[in-house]
Amino acid sequence: MRDGSSLGYRARGWTSGRRPAGEDPFPRVTLLDLARRAVGAAHDAASAPAERAWVRSVLTEAELALWEGQTAYDRSHSVRVARRLERRLEATPHAGDTRWPAAALLHDVGKTTTALSMVERAAATLSRRAVGLARARTWAARPTGLRRRVGLYLTHGEIGAAMIRAAGGRDEVALWAEVHQTHPGGHAAGIPAAVVDALLAADTG
Repeated sequence: MRDGSSLGYRARGWTSGRRPAGEDPFPRVTLLDLARRAVGAAHDAASAPAERAWVRSVLTEAELALWEGQTAYDRSHSVRVARRLERRLEATPHAGDTRWPAAALLHDVGKTTTALSMVERAAATLSRRAVGLARARTWAARPTGLRRRVGLYLTHGEIGAAMIRAAGGRDEVALWAEVHQTHPGGHAAGIPAAVVDALLAADTG
């Protein structure tokens, strides 16, 4: 599996690419979120034939190959997020647009590069404030080792976006992967504000 370091990726960011000094650069996921996801993963939502058929109807061939490369845990989480998103958008003008559930299904695809256990993921989440974005990128560029894997985990959004673009996935799907870890809500380039807010809400339950 390739990661973003080999794909010529350059971060674009959600506004200027910079967050105000002193703010957590990784505010999205918490240990409580990880615990909830672990409980939810006890039932593999992605393994049901009907759900897999739905996933195939939403993703392009290239995107599907990336989705299938995720762990069972991450596939299950992604289906739950995408289904919650679908319900949130069903009464809006954005209902039926496959770009948005596809974005939900692939938002964590960059985690396929990390090979971290759930315990290691929890530890990486705890370390994110101390590590910071710049150091995480430096760690991700290391050739091997645990720090590399932690760095990849903490920057999995950027890496996932590079993977989606390299595979020929849709730009909106790549964009959401790129910004989902840090986006504060509201409009993102190419994604309507209502969809952004629904994606964020769906990812946190």
